[in-house]
Amino acid sequence: MVIVDDHLALLAIAGQRLELDAPGPVATTTSFQFRLARAVADSGRAGSLSRALPDPATALRRVLFPPAHRLVILDPRQSMAAAVEVAVHHRANLLLAELVGAAVTYNAAVRVTPANVGRAWAEVMDAHHIDFRAIEP
Repeated sequence: MVIVDDHLALLAIAGQRLELDAPGPVATTTSFQFRLARAVADSGRAGSLSRALPDPATALRRVLFPPAHRLVILDPRQSMAAAVEVAVHHRANLLLAELVGAAVTYNAAVRVTPANVGRAWAEVMDAHHIDFRAIEP
């Protein structure tokens, strides 16, 4: 399994082939799904994910209920204990804690776009022996 951020999740939902260099299904966390859904639903926001869409309602439905063969949304209950441990030990915010907790729980690789990489991300991922890379889509 490879866990991706909101930018890569959008491309996966759209059916774009991603060069993730990791085996298994493509998945994302609920925090990244929320960020993506908010960007798609809020046309007043200015960002790379919130540009004008030809059919915003359909796009939002696809983000909220993505085809499972393209993107799996991970249930946070499975990785909550690991996420809380990461948050406490590394003083990580929800986005990072959930991402690392899920990667640890599912023994998954993590791929994100460079714009989403926080200052401590590489260090925290390394501490948990996670195959982590920032990639350009």
